[in-house]
Amino acid sequence: MGGALSMSTVAGVLGGCRAGPADGTFAPQALTSGRDELVATIAELIIPETDTPGARAARVHEFIDQMLSNWYEDENRDHFLAELATVDQKAQAAYGKNFLDLSEADQTDLLSAMEEEGLAWMETLGTAGGDPEKPPFFVAMKSLTLFGYYTSEVGATQELRVNPMGVYRGDVPYEEIGRAWA
Repeated sequence: MGGALSMSTVAGVLGGCRAGPADGTFAPQALTSGRDELVATIAELIIPETDTPGARAARVHEFIDQMLSNWYEDENRDHFLAELATVDQKAQAAYGKNFLDLSEADQTDLLSAMEEEGLAWMETLGTAGGDPEKPPFFVAMKSLTLFGYYTSEVGATQELRVNPMGVYRGDVPYEEIGRAWA
């Protein structure tokens, strides 16, 4: 699925938005009432731990909280938080439980359905339909997760590889490439 970057996301990254204190303490500002754990769980489902650390290890939920608190306009932050609340509503409607109480398989199924909604919304962009400043939750969440992960130290140094030579070699077979180059 593609994604869209909002100006607040770009401004946050260019402005040096950090996940939080290096000592590991985290006091959420926008993601209150346990919503930080919901965001951390969803981010980890988007980028799970494999042979490299996942979104939780990269502290993506802290990055998202900083983006919402310090860079998003009030209207856009409120929209994101309202959409976040629908995750538990959808979980309750489909499974009779809150999202965090679901099995990982059910969580993934619910997020896949939300991704389909996001794809439908993206198709309306440029028409009289979708508002690019108010995307469905999963579109915004995935965009922030990917941005937060790949601009984190973990994402940039352990997931991506750096090509110190900066040489383009167009004849390398795809099977030999593996992960993308930073």
